[in-house]
Amino acid sequence: MAFASSKSIHHHAERIALRMDFEAITGNSRVVTVIAFLAPLVFTAFTWSAGPDDSGLPLTVMAYLTVMYWVASVAVMFQFNSAGQYTSTRMIGVMPVSRRTQVNMRYCSAGVLFLICFAELGIEITLSRLWFGIGLGALATVVPLAMAAFAMLAAIVIPVFYSCDDFTKAYSRLFTGAITLFFAAQIIMLLLPHGLRSQILSMTITVSPLGWAAIAAVVVLALVTSYHISLRLWGTKEL
Repeated sequence: MAFASSKSIHHHAERIALRMDFEAITGNSRVVTVIAFLAPLVFTAFTWSAGPDDSGLPLTVMAYLTVMYWVASVAVMFQFNSAGQYTSTRMIGVMPVSRRTQVNMRYCSAGVLFLICFAELGIEITLSRLWFGIGLGALATVVPLAMAAFAMLAAIVIPVFYSCDDFTKAYSRLFTGAITLFFAAQIIMLLLPHGLRSQILSMTITVSPLGWAAIAAVVVLALVTSYHISLRLWGTKEL
């Protein structure tokens, strides 16, 4: 009986932590929730001029922006952890949720956003196909790489925010890093030989099974390392 009661309390604590994460994103408002979860659909505009033969770059840009939007939403969950949010910080300190549970559910919340991100990306691709006739030959490369990118970026973002007391500064660094990465990729593309650039833009380059296995191994290692760093950082932080 005591074990069942303890398990029930633990599950209740998990639900509290998960609910707080998503309240940070939505503000506990239905209107904000609808706006937040439908906003990425505007990224289909980046595929309006793409035809069936040059879909690689438009699909990549749309996937990149969608991934960055939802990775940024992972970051938004940390606004209650900011030292500037005094009331929220005190609430985290007294609510019946252990530090380990908070970290565990933060990664679970990121996993939920991962599923939402790629469900929404699927909707965007469908709309792009129906509205603009975009080709789908690049999907086999673009989508798996986007999934790996989400996991890698989340693995970086979560411990960074756990280590930073100033949410606004950390979020600003995230945004600056994303923009820098985007324009750095554009510069690198311009410097590549024309033939290789054309292949990348059309996403005709394929990844071997061994390559995909290596990418998956790197992602798993990054997530495991990220989790242990986050647990250590948040477990020793004073509230």
